[in-house]
Amino acid sequence: MLSRCYAMTSMRHSTSSQQHMPLNRKRRLPLVREADASGRTLEIYQEIKSCLGVPHVNVIFQAWGTYPNFLNVAWQGLRPALETREFFLRAERIRGEAYTRTHNYFAVPDLCAGIQQVHFSTGAQHELTDVVELFHYNNPLLLLMTAVQMQAFEDGPAVHRKAEGGAEHPQFAHKPVKVPEDQAPAPIRKIYEDIKRTLGVSVVNTDYQAFARFPDFLNLYWAALKPMVSSPLYGENKHALRESATSLASDLPNAPQLTVEQMQEAGLGSEEISAGIHITEGFLELLSGLVLNIAFAKISLEGGNRSKAAPPKAAPSGEQNPERAA
Repeated sequence: MLSRCYAMTSMRHSTSSQQHMPLNRKRRLPLVREADASGRTLEIYQEIKSCLGVPHVNVIFQAWGTYPNFLNVAWQGLRPALETREFFLRAERIRGEAYTRTHNYFAVPDLCAGIQQVHFSTGAQHELTDVVELFHYNNPLLLLMTAVQMQAFEDGPAVHRKAEGGAEHPQFAHKPVKVPEDQAPAPIRKIYEDIKRTLGVSVVNTDYQAFARFPDFLNLYWAALKPMVSSPLYGENKHALRESATSLASDLPNAPQLTVEQMQEAGLGSEEISAGIHITEGFLELLSGLVLNIAFAKISLEGGNRSKAAPPKAAPSGEQNPERAA
């Protein structure tokens, strides 16, 4: 049975986030945010949101947006595959696998009880669970898409299959509020730095910035999640999830081919090509962990899987000036 944090929320959405980590924290990842985009880049951002059914532009597209020619060529190739029913069905399989792995292999505390202890209002609980549902839906799509794009760099699918587009899928209209790194109060900045250091990344993903809208939850969540992501078992499950995404991408209908030669023929320079591949490789690794991390958040708000474990204590947190997610 779902806990009260999930009792009235998730059914509202219907059809109608080292060597193996190229996005290391030593170099800031350049982004073109939606508010700063123009021309064809902005058009693509709008097409992406409509195609995936989400209200925000994910960080991988903002990173690709720093190389607009690459973004345009990659999106032209990916869009026919992402518009198929098969794409959403396979992303659902990744979502289910991530949830099952997190539930079966890791101890997840009851953070619903934790936020009720710090007097979360009913409205705040509903808003938080809506945010978790959004990212639990969105991230498996991105992981599968990134695996498809990596496959495209390597001569595309072994077997080319065709399918109709126009797939039906959930539509999330409410744009989550986030606390950007440059506007975060000191207690939130401290958590952000710990997240980046622990995960080995240079950017705090939108998911965590949206969680920072609820600083007590972010404190509880990160205190519970950090031991999991630092464990060898976590690395094994990340690898397994990445392999599942790669396997599911292997014969996806309408999957693209985008080799270095094809990118050169499309007019992309060597720097654009190298950066596009580098960014995509990094997000394949990042997203395989992020899908697990958001499954952890979802399970924790459903009551967790540790019946007698008390939730971690939240550290004091300050007020923040949130903005809508980029």
